Amino acid sequence: MNKAILISVVGFVFSVNVLASECAMLVAELQAMKKANNTIHASLISNHQMFSTTMESYSEALSETAGRAHKTVSENMISSANSFRERGLKAQKMSKKLDIASDDLIHRVSKCLKN
Repeated sequence: MNKAILISVVGFVFSVNVLASECAMLVAELQAMKKANNTIHASLISNHQMFSTTMESYSEALSETAGRAHKTVSENMISSANSFRERGLKAQKMSKKLDIASDDLIHRVSKCLKN
């Protein structure tokens, strides 16, 4: 009888340790996701600042040349627009991956809490 109780207690302690380990891994994933989310936000903020600076630069170039550099500035603006668009698409893809990973993690945390 004592042996059966001891085996049950050892089994329970083992499952609690496994559960705690699984939950700890989930916490680590949550921390990594928070870091990824912060990186995306920092990139978006940087994009806005870069866009503003770029527009100011083009405005100054047009003002200083009284419009004579119109073609060059226009070509640079198109090139910049394409770069910003490409960065935006990359951010969308990264955001979608993070969203899918977040849903998966939420599901696993929910499962962990039910155990």
